[in-house]
Amino acid sequence: MGFHMLLDFLRMVRDVSKLFPKNLKLMSSITLLIIFLDSILMVFLKICIKVLSTKAKSLQVNNTTTSAELTNILFTMTDYLRLYAGLAFIFICAFSFISLFFITASIIGSAVTYCRKDLSTKELLLRAVKSMKRTVVSWLYIRLLDLGYGLLVALLLLLLVLIFNITFTILAFSMILLVVALFFRTYLDVVWNLALVVSVLEDICGIEALGKAARLVKGSKLRGFFLNLFVAFSMSMFNGLVTIGTVAFPENARMIPSLFSYSITCLITMFLYMSYTVLYYECKKTHGEEVERKLSTEYTKVAFTESTPLLSADAP
Repeated sequence: MGFHMLLDFLRMVRDVSKLFPKNLKLMSSITLLIIFLDSILMVFLKICIKVLSTKAKSLQVNNTTTSAELTNILFTMTDYLRLYAGLAFIFICAFSFISLFFITASIIGSAVTYCRKDLSTKELLLRAVKSMKRTVVSWLYIRLLDLGYGLLVALLLLLLVLIFNITFTILAFSMILLVVALFFRTYLDVVWNLALVVSVLEDICGIEALGKAARLVKGSKLRGFFLNLFVAFSMSMFNGLVTIGTVAFPENARMIPSLFSYSITCLITMFLYMSYTVLYYECKKTHGEEVERKLSTEYTKVAFTESTPLLSADAP
């Protein structure tokens, strides 16, 4: 069965590779817009960090520094740390929002292309904005589940170290346990990633989207697992090569490989969610869900009591 799933995965990759050229203008517009926005944020973040670092380095302590001056320096450093933490929080929120918007737009663009429909970039962006609330809610649920899983693995490793003496055998067993946990985490990602697709294409989110994704992907989890492994391996290999290549650039020009690396990461992320969009429609066909689609830009209605998908793949 695993071999058949591997063949299905390869067929799905082939189908996904055909989606981007079918609607090149739309998908390229999404990618270039997100890369542009994130590039601006990355450059602005680098400038802010450089300014704060320069100011922090200017605060020098020497043998002639008085107690009052030392106290003033400590208060100034505390203010800089608070400012740095605040900027970091703002940038993390901004990057997360842009990333989720990119995922949402990629899913909608993939669905439109898969269903052989036309949609302008403006209409796609408007739909992405309307779907963002559901995407954010589902993403927060997924992050909570991910945090819980991480804490559980950390607790198991801690108990293992506390109960047994720290020996080479225990350390080796801990490493094996960690690798198994990472593989299982990749397996859990199948439902979690599909839940984001469900949140975008249907009028549900959170626990409902996770439950719907778990039901849809029954019998097809290995395809999603192979996909996650393929994407993780691709990103690891590429980021490793970029890290090695960055050394060849002078320090002032190292933003160039970083931006290039992020651009490729965006393309890989788009490929991932395009694949999950295709998997979503194939799972719906497998479970025999019939969708009634309208040609308008609003969400379609279904003939069954499940939630409402954005588009159906049944139309010519």
